[in-house]
Amino acid sequence: MEEWTYVEAEELESFRGNRACMTCNYFTYGVDISCRTLVACRLRQQQLVQGEHLTKQCKHWLPVWAQ
Repeated sequence: MEEWTYVEAEELESFRGNRACMTCNYFTYGVDISCRTLVACRLRQQQLVQGEHLTKQCKHWLPVWAQ
């Protein structure tokens, strides 16, 4: 995941509520070699800027309970 690029800011929109990236089925996280948390989108295979996972969403948002 470390080598993944970042999602472009214009691909995400601000959102308040339960549809933030963190509540998306594609959301994932891990750590780098320095033990820093990385947050990312598995669908796009791109990282999210720290903090954006709490307030942003994209058109591919899918609830975590949906398969």
